[in-house]
Amino acid sequence: MEVLRTIAATLTEKGEGGLLAGRLKQAATERIFGFEILPAPFVVAHLQLGLFLQQHGTAFDEKAHERAAVYLTNALTGWQPPSGPKQRLLFPEMEEERDRAEQVKQQVLLLVILGNPPYNGFAGLPAEEEAGLVEPYRTTKAAPRPQGQGLNDLYVRFFRVAERCVTERHDRHGIVCYISNYSWLDGLSHTGLRERFLEEFDQVWIDSLNGDKYKTGKTTPDGQPDPSVFSTPQNREGIQVGTAVALLARTPKHQGPAVVRFRDFWGQTKREELLASGQEFQADKYILVKPVTALGLAFRSMMTEANYTNWPLLTELFPTVFV
Repeated sequence: MEVLRTIAATLTEKGEGGLLAGRLKQAATERIFGFEILPAPFVVAHLQLGLFLQQHGTAFDEKAHERAAVYLTNALTGWQPPSGPKQRLLFPEMEEERDRAEQVKQQVLLLVILGNPPYNGFAGLPAEEEAGLVEPYRTTKAAPRPQGQGLNDLYVRFFRVAERCVTERHDRHGIVCYISNYSWLDGLSHTGLRERFLEEFDQVWIDSLNGDKYKTGKTTPDGQPDPSVFSTPQNREGIQVGTAVALLARTPKHQGPAVVRFRDFWGQTKREELLASGQEFQADKYILVKPVTALGLAFRSMMTEANYTNWPLLTELFPTVFV
């Protein structure tokens, strides 16, 4: 919806209002693609898109079988052709929906990938195609090896699918923009992920929205309330984990390593401040981050003593562990 609204505003500003209805309909059917795994949001998405087009003087032609390019599918699977015969589904309509979604996943050039991946912790056993998605993040070349179970979080799989679309398919350039759990910015489990992002992208912008119950107790550095960016008057608690918006860009003349820029948003007005900042890009609001290999290539600003990386490790001071 927001992408269509942006297209409508852009066309209007350019004085192309006479073409608006047709251009919006073309965008909704041929240029913008959505994947949703739950039936209820899938239905609501189609309803909202249909109403939006009607408000702008056009509609889908049922006789011509026109529809919005939003598909009921698992966004993590179907990106590779099956090695064997396709699975038969109970209803032919479901098979048609799956086949249309897979045609987009396997054949369409995707240049911009937007998403709000799930915030689940350990996601259990993945489907067969998902099982190997994050394997490239489990090893490192120079950074410390990943520790813990953080790579099992669902949002990491979504990052890998998006990264693969931009860096390994078609013209190998594009943009990924997700709002997600922010633990990957400096987590011990995500050293391989960050190392790969530095290699595969040219620019990284991080808007840290904080609001983490576990790391900060949902308070700002000066002790003021720091709710989740998803907090509402009806649900003031929002969600428990901190969040961040990450924009990753790879240019056609990719060189790397990526330049990382970071900024913090704190307090009860962070959502309004974030939205206001989107009206006009201000590069000077970001801190230039230089990820340190010995510290796991963290994507957030850090302050350490000058010789901190020469200090002995705790595992060196305490070589034997007793439970």
